[in-house]
Order: sequence, then C-alpha cells, then structure tokens
Amino acid sequence: MLTETLVKYLAGLLDADGSSTFSFRRQRDQHEEDLYYLGLTVRLASSTAIDKLSFVESLPNLTGMGTFSRYGAHKQFKTWAVSKRSDLEMLMPRLLKHMVVKAKHWQWQFELLRECRGKLLTPAQCEEMKEASKVSRSTRSGPLKPKNHPTWAWLAGYLDGDGWYRMKCYTGRDGYPRWNISVGAVAHANDLAVLRFLERTLGGIVRGHGQSPNVFVWYRNLGAEQSSYALRALPYLAKHSRLKRDKINQMIHHHRQQRLSPLTPDEGEAIV
Repeated sequence: MLTETLVKYLAGLLDADGSSTFSFRRQRDQHEEDLYYLGLTVRLASSTAIDKLSFVESLPNLTGMGTFSRYGAHKQFKTWAVSKRSDLEMLMPRLLKHMVVKAKHWQWQFELLRECRGKLLTPAQCEEMKEASKVSRSTRSGPLKPKNHPTWAWLAGYLDGDGWYRMKCYTGRDGYPRWNISVGAVAHANDLAVLRFLERTLGGIVRGHGQSPNVFVWYRNLGAEQSSYALRALPYLAKHSRLKRDKINQMIHHHRQQRLSPLTPDEGEAIV
C-alpha cells in the first residue's frame, strides 16, 4: 500500500537518486513515416549496497506499481521503473508536492506528457524534447511551493540517497579518545538550494566539496556537545530510514550512553 509516509520517503530518495526521462514509442502512419508517441519513465536505480538492492526489488510490491529489472555483467544491479500512464497519474502528483529538488522539472515533464497524449511526434520534435528536458533539469530546480521545514520521512529518504551518517573515533592531543560524529549531504551546484534549505532549517554549514568546484556539501556536527539535539532528531530519522537505519541507531546508542534522555518521536512535530 502506498501510504503518505512512504510517498514522502520516496520523494526524498528520488530527489537524491531518482531520474525521470522521456521515452518515445515508434508508430508508423499510412505513409510509412516514422512517428512516435511520447512516454515518461520514473526510475530508481540500485547500487552495490545490499540494503538498496533489496529495497529497489521490493518497490513494486510496496507501491503496487512499476517493475524492476536487472542489469550489469552479472545482473547485480536493479532498477525500479514506473512508465505505465495510469501509474504515473497516481504517483507523480503525490510525489511532486513533497519533492524539494526535482519537483519543478518533473512537473514540467509530466504536464508535457499530458499535453502530448495521443499525439504523434516527428523525429525532429522528439529531439527537441530531449534537448528541452536537459535544459529544464538545470534551470527548473526546487519545490513547487516554498517549504518552511522538511518532513522527517522526506529527510530520511534524501539522506539515504545523497547523505551520510559518520562516526569516527580518534585520539586527541591529550591522549584520550574523541569522537567525530556528523550528518551531511552533497549536491551539485544546480541543486545548491536544497543544501541551503537544510542549513536554514537544521543548522550546520554549507561549503565547497574541495575536489570539485561544482559540488557542495552540507555538514551538521552531532558530536558530544550536540547530544541533546542529536537525541531529538536521530530517532525520527531512524524511524523512517530504510537504507541507513543501522548507522543512525549506532549514533543514538552512543549518545544514550552519555546518559542523556531521548525524546519520543512524533510524526507531526516540526524539525527545529
């Protein structure tokens, strides 16, 4: 069953790792001229991570729509794809209202799909749409409406895709162990606004990646001095995360060992 919580999570994961591409189905008219019907496919590809492979494979059952396929030399990768028009009509409007990064671009594609329903396109028109889609992805970025706060489910999905949870122990100058604990995310310069959104609502800092001038990083310290905040935020993320829950729980356990009391997660509470 495609619950609203799952939709929010998928919106975040697709904002990070998803794609939406035009497809063109060939149709010959009575003059044997090559003409095409416009289609659209939403995809979520797996990586080599076992948890993600398993999750992608489960999506047709979880959502009741789409298919998965295997690819790679040893069929080790998988993709969940939704291209059936009736499925897109149910899925896209629900996703778009929660997406923060790709909503405007996907909305443009979806509206064009509706406008071209039943129309035959020439090869030249198909090429124009392909080029227009590339331009749209770089120029149409952001949510359909301004958002004050991310939802926990969207945030868990986005961080499952383009984020990290880090715990690293090192020895301080005094010889005692110290912990470097943080949460963060990366984004291309075209999508820098999403990192600014996280910075504004969750704190932390946005900075250059260092190795690439077109990539930026949002970083939020969750070390010992941030234990109170960590124990407010992390249980919400653990509740919704499907790919990095174990790492989040390790961080929660670490902070609880510091004898701080966690708060009970509440789906309706805003992130502060």
